[in-house]
Amino acid sequence: MDKLFLDTQNTKIQTVETVDCVNRIVIGDVGSGKTIVALLTALTYLKGLPISGQVCLLAPTEVLAYQHYMSLQKLLADCSNVNFDWLDIVFLASKNILVNKQKVTKKRLEKYLQENSKKIFWIGTHALLHNSQISPDLVMVDEQHRFGVEQRKKLSQNTVITVPHFISFTATPIPRTLALTLYDTLKPIFLERLKGRTEILTSINYFTDFQTQTVSKIKNHLKRGRKIYVICAKVQNDEDDEEEELWSVSKAARFLEKFFTGQIMLVHGKMLEKKDILNEFKESKEKNILVATTVIEVGVDVGLASLVVVLNAERFGLSALHQIRGRVGRNNFNDNECILVTYPKYGKSRRLRYLCESQDGFEIAEKDLEIRGAGDIFGKVQSGFGDEIDKIIGLNPKLYQTISQEVKKLDFDNLNNLPRLKKYLEKRAAEIWKE
Repeated sequence: MDKLFLDTQNTKIQTVETVDCVNRIVIGDVGSGKTIVALLTALTYLKGLPISGQVCLLAPTEVLAYQHYMSLQKLLADCSNVNFDWLDIVFLASKNILVNKQKVTKKRLEKYLQENSKKIFWIGTHALLHNSQISPDLVMVDEQHRFGVEQRKKLSQNTVITVPHFISFTATPIPRTLALTLYDTLKPIFLERLKGRTEILTSINYFTDFQTQTVSKIKNHLKRGRKIYVICAKVQNDEDDEEEELWSVSKAARFLEKFFTGQIMLVHGKMLEKKDILNEFKESKEKNILVATTVIEVGVDVGLASLVVVLNAERFGLSALHQIRGRVGRNNFNDNECILVTYPKYGKSRRLRYLCESQDGFEIAEKDLEIRGAGDIFGKVQSGFGDEIDKIIGLNPKLYQTISQEVKKLDFDNLNNLPRLKKYLEKRAAEIWKE
């Protein structure tokens, strides 16, 4: 059976004969082209299968999943000279199902799949995890850091083959994933950042200057015909939040409406119409400020957006902040900005300071690993310093790689010659299977 292979030097897609299953993570910064790599990988793989087969592309939000779906439709339309009659494209979200652009019900989908024998490209949200008809040969997970260990594993367990190929995509791998790449357990593929993309000036502001400095920045960008994101950690404030001075979407919108009457839009994950709101914000000539939660962290592409303001920035992780910052700069402007608004007591935060110093997603992920720890490499915890190996060698990537090279020399078929290693592996295996 043909298996997928990605040339890590030239990011070319090829098929080669191999009995091993692919386990890769594609690491590419915001705007490096991860989406087109995922789509071409899926099409190449499905085309190479001799009879039937399925590929899944899992995204963390319906907005992002639908954007991938539309990108695929555009790609197929651009390839009008290529025959895709062998392919069905199914979009699956909790309340939205499309088969080859046609909206269908769950029952109609079940009947269609029973009667049809074409190869299937599934694109969807968490709904893919709960559909027994999905049995993928290749699983792809976009924005890998937004899923837990068990979620990422669930699709793999649905498959009828022993283990499907697995490729995840991210700009900022979580600490546990990054550690796996350093251990050589997970093979990384790096995509170069698109040339010509300007840096996003990142700075720290305090709430004490919010009404003057930050509001002034927003006004300056609006005068240039730009769009602005204001990101909050919560939808609305609880009584405890007022004491902690936490700015919610509702609180921020009320405050900004005083200065920018009629220009504010709101969106958060609990809204059913969030996809429509985001499209309206992109096209609107009057409403140019979007106050939102991290629902816009992935899957939003607005060319006129040149400023993102993150309120209570101390509440967000490095990876999330870098993803949020990546919502601007999708243009040729030389004045794209990200403002991290916090309180003076957090002004020396290592996370916030480092984000101001670096634009590189992988460097930021490495710093996140250093700050948060790798978690449990053998289990489910995705950060922290609990792993035995961390305690022994710390967080030294070069040392990880040296150990990895030494491990490759071991003969695991003759563990009786390595009694201490055999005992350790048996102990850990028993713990994992118990989970």
